[in-house]
Amino acid sequence: MSEGVDVGDFTLDLPSAFIEHNQEAAVWLRALPALLARLAAQWSLTLAPPFPSIAINYVAPATRPDGAPCVLKVSRHIEDTRYEIAALRLWDVEGAVRLLAADAERGALVIERFMPGTELTDIADVDDDTATGIAARVLTKLWRPAPTVHELCPLDRWCAAYDRNRDALSGGVEGFPSGLFLHADALRHELLASTVTPTVLHGDLHHHNILATGRAEWLAIDPKGLVGDPCFDVCQFFRNSHSMPPTVNRRRLDRFCADLGLDRERVKGWCLVHSVLDACWDFEDGNSWARAIAYAEETQTF
Repeated sequence: MSEGVDVGDFTLDLPSAFIEHNQEAAVWLRALPALLARLAAQWSLTLAPPFPSIAINYVAPATRPDGAPCVLKVSRHIEDTRYEIAALRLWDVEGAVRLLAADAERGALVIERFMPGTELTDIADVDDDTATGIAARVLTKLWRPAPTVHELCPLDRWCAAYDRNRDALSGGVEGFPSGLFLHADALRHELLASTVTPTVLHGDLHHHNILATGRAEWLAIDPKGLVGDPCFDVCQFFRNSHSMPPTVNRRRLDRFCADLGLDRERVKGWCLVHSVLDACWDFEDGNSWARAIAYAEETQTF
């Protein structure tokens, strides 16, 4: 399933996964070619076809007027894009991709394109412990106390799916494990209340969001732009498409705690909260939550 539309000098060929994710926003999807044309004109970009792996956001390589390569990212999730832009502006290239231009109202940003752009997965395939150490070093560059005034997403707001779905999930709808939900929900409140220094967080740091670059050894991309407990920020690293058995994740957790001075029990607690949050989102979206729940139970063996 694809859609071909002329945009400048190329045909916009949208991957089926991208169309499927955005089909509920048909108006936005139909308007996307015109939006891309306006953004290209606004920032004097020469656009290339999108990356074939896109699924949620439109992401494509581009070239600036001086010939420098860059990446255009456009999302219909405007609020999430605001958080991402806010985080990149705060970091100002320290530990993360450089933000070159942004239009929060249109959900668009232009970032530098990394060369060679090697993902951390390549290191993990050979030496998982070294890859975990690299991730820890990236986090040390990103973490800093949140400014008094900011446009990041507080962690309690990020976890609001607990509140939206409490009546259904605490009642065990469709067999959802109500005891696990209630335990994770109580733990969420405890961890939020005991957070001492709200910290700027990436929010989605995993192997595919850490790239080797020409500007620095390793840098982060695609932040969620959160603020809260640093222990939350390692949770996603144990999951995603480069997930491992509990024995490997226990070693990863040991390395993070040693390198970053994290409290092991707080990290485990956040991993449970994080995975049940994923199950809440699955429930809202009408997807199967079985995998998220299985992982939630696995986190307690770390």
